Order: sequence, then structure tokens, then C-alpha cells
Amino acid sequence: MKKNEAGKNRDSATGKISKKIRLELTVNGICSYLPGRTWISHAFWAKKLAPKLYEDLINKGFRRCGYHFYRNCCPECEACIPIRLDVAGFSPSKSQRRALKKNSDIKIVCHKARFEEEGFSLYSKYCMDRHGSRPAENDYTNFLIDSPVNTQIMRYYCESQIIGLGWIDVLPNSLSSVYFAFDPDHAWRSLGVYSLLKEAELCKKLKKQWLQMGFWVEGCQKMSYKNNYKPCHYLKKGKWQD
Repeated sequence: MKKNEAGKNRDSATGKISKKIRLELTVNGICSYLPGRTWISHAFWAKKLAPKLYEDLINKGFRRCGYHFYRNCCPECEACIPIRLDVAGFSPSKSQRRALKKNSDIKIVCHKARFEEEGFSLYSKYCMDRHGSRPAENDYTNFLIDSPVNTQIMRYYCESQIIGLGWIDVLPNSLSSVYFAFDPDHAWRSLGVYSLLKEAELCKKLKKQWLQMGFWVEGCQKMSYKNNYKPCHYLKKGKWQD
């Protein structure tokens, strides 16, 4: 692991971030998006961060996992492209409107991120179905409950049963979509599609301009759905492009 201090020097690897932030070059193991690649990132840890600063960092390609902030810098690979939705110009497609219709019976409750057994149980069921392993309680907390910014949980209920959980960071001019998990027994509902539609709707309600959707990865099937929300912008070579 190699450390360098960001902010005092502007260079192509780190850019000018902040004099208070120290970036580390971290080797994170096998890439979870594309086969045969190694995941490497510039990263730092912060228990508290100004929302405006995090929004600025997102515009430089950073994302976060708990208190851990990172920007991918894998050698000879630029496949992870930040993507955001311009919510003012967005209207659902025909297939997205079908997802809204089939989930018209869902009630959404939104509150500040906190640990609750109900949410952890749903997340565990989702992980068992998708990854074949049950997460530890502290891993769940470190990943989705610990946050240096204002993180809200959108809880999706069918009658009294929770069937989905979405985490969002509330920032000055945007909402940042962190993660979404759903009950595999309700996969027929297209809840992943539905959750992004409701996040975009909340974005408009809060008068935010952007819904930050994380990375779009060309060639990665599980990330391809993000390209179906338009008008979207991609961050390439430090600039947002249509």
C-alpha cells in the first residue's frame, strides 16, 4: 500500500482534492465487474465529510462504501464510468411505466440510516440468493449503516411485509444512489427498476438536479440497466458528457 498526500500537488493520478485528505493506493483483489482484472483504487477514510465536498468528489469519480471513499484507477482499464441522471428531463419509458404499474401497491417509508433487524434480515436473504453467503452483522453495518453524510433508507413495503431497501445519500444538488436490496421472492416485480424510478421521483421532490447512479460498466450485464435512464451523463476524462 502506497500513500501520497493530495492537494499540495496537482497530478494526473489524484487531481486536486483537498489538503485535508490523504489518498492511499489500494489493491482490492479481483474485479467484481469484469473477469480477469484486478481492482485498484485511490482511497481515503473519513468519519465525517461535508456534503458539498462529497458531491465535488463524486464529480471527480469518487464513490463511497461506509466511511471508505475510493476512485478506481485500475491499470489499462477505464471501464468503470460514473453516470448520473438529469431528473428534470427524465420521463419513464414504456417498460419503466409497466414497473410502476405492477408495484402500485407498494408503500415507501423513508428515514435516516440506522440498524434494524428487519432490514438486516432482508439484506441477508438477498445476499444468500445472489452471492450464496450470509453477511456478518458488522459487515452490513460497515457497508450500509455507517455514513459520514446524510444517508436515508427507503423501505419498500407490500402491506406489512418489507420487500426492498434502498440507501441514498442526500447531497446539496443531488441524491446519490448507494445500494438496493430486495426480497428474491418478489423478483417478478422488477424492484431494481422501480427503486430507481422512485429515487428519481424523490430527487425531483427535493428539487435536486441529479440522481448519481454510481458506475456504468460496458460489458458488465448487471450494470447495463443504468443506460436505460435518460437523459444521462457520463464522466469521462474529468468532464461530464451527454
